[in-house]
Amino acid sequence: MKSLIFGLTAVILPLAAFGDEVYLKSGGQLSGRIVSRSATTIEVDVGAGRIKVPASTVLRIEEGRSALQEYEERAGQLAAGDAAGWVALGEWASGKGLGTQAREAYNRALKASPNDARANAALGNVQVDGRWMSEDESFRARGYVQYQGDWVTPAEHQALLRESAAADEQARVRQETESRVREAEARADEAEARARQAEAEAQQPVEGLPLWYGWGAGPVAWPTGPIVGPGAPARPATRPAVPR
Repeated sequence: MKSLIFGLTAVILPLAAFGDEVYLKSGGQLSGRIVSRSATTIEVDVGAGRIKVPASTVLRIEEGRSALQEYEERAGQLAAGDAAGWVALGEWASGKGLGTQAREAYNRALKASPNDARANAALGNVQVDGRWMSEDESFRARGYVQYQGDWVTPAEHQALLRESAAADEQARVRQETESRVREAEARADEAEARARQAEAEAQQPVEGLPLWYGWGAGPVAWPTGPIVGPGAPARPATRPAVPR
């Protein structure tokens, strides 16, 4: 491999001849094939898809032969009906971490030979009554029901539905009970506030009466004259009789 000094132009240049290692300034690395580059971006086909990175984040690029490039070369040499060849290529691609290409090769093998056991097994297919099908199709064929991402029997499905309904009912009752408790507490707080207010009002002195009035303790000497209330006419005080 040779180092490629990073000099970019505004013209996009396809680089299909080599696989490349793109080293980033952050310490990361992309392995695959550069499919385009410009003054601002680098696009790399890593096998599972294409990734674009800003050119300013690239430290250096080393050209080399990638597993993806080798896969494409091997695939180009296989005939469409060569089921065994496609299976072998799928196994090689899987070992190189090229999951997308491995699935592509196994599917090409099934087009040539739909009952190929190795290709079907590699794709997760299962055999039911002598017929290959996907795992989901096999569960449906056996009468299973999908519930929250899992496959269960019809009896298990009904039991799970009953459990879910019971849990929902318990949650509803709990919420209603908590709501009633909160309402009762609010009413109790309101009644207590009213009682405190009434008590405070009862302790206020009545206008026109001394503060000691009504508390059981009166003055030591009562006035000799009449107590004149508001609005009552004053009566003259009587003099004691003088003996003759």
